[in-house]
Amino acid sequence: MRGLKLRYKLPLIILIIVAVFAILWFVFLIRKVSVEGNTFFPENTVAETYQQHFWQKNVLTNLIMDALGFTEDPPYVRESELTYPSFGELHIKLYEKAILAGVKYSNHYIYFDKDGMVLKTTDEALADIPYFESEDVTDFTLYKTLTTGREELLPQMLNLSNRLTYYKIDWDRADFDESGYASIYSGKVTIRLGRRTDYDEVVSILPDILKTAKDSGEKGTVDMTNYKAGSSIIFKKEV
Repeated sequence: MRGLKLRYKLPLIILIIVAVFAILWFVFLIRKVSVEGNTFFPENTVAETYQQHFWQKNVLTNLIMDALGFTEDPPYVRESELTYPSFGELHIKLYEKAILAGVKYSNHYIYFDKDGMVLKTTDEALADIPYFESEDVTDFTLYKTLTTGREELLPQMLNLSNRLTYYKIDWDRADFDESGYASIYSGKVTIRLGRRTDYDEVVSILPDILKTAKDSGEKGTVDMTNYKAGSSIIFKKEV
């Protein structure tokens, strides 16, 4: 008799568990997704990225997965925050990786972050983002590190563009010649920076130099190729 009762109890318990799970799944099913901080992709694309797996489609299981560290951010995202404004709503706040600069190669503009990872490629230049001109790019794949023919070129570009960003230098484009000597162009002013492993020393004094040169309204060149601390700097106007 006891065995008979147990025989009926077990399916009933299973049925209750399944019913509770189904109710919770239905109540907490994610029906609305909002996205904040996205610039690379539209909201619906981001929403799909964060709901690729079955368990990410419910608030409760999504919350558990995120708390356990199972939420995977796409390569262009530095960090994300997932919140749940209501039973069936997911809000995604993105902190995207910032584009540092770009490279104009052939008919492409390849934009990378501070580590050289390719974040975006376009056929037209993005407004207000400076770029390098180079024919030494050998490979560029989205979300992979840019590859150049000269091993030292990418470290040079990263060092220079990071320093220019840090010191808030307004520049339009730059290039490295075959010997690795750098030049940057800002409006009508060209600045020769020479070949260096670290451009901090020369870039740190550029704000005042560039302002003085631009205030003249003239086209010209500042040659800092052989600059050392204490050297005199002359803005040579073009005739």
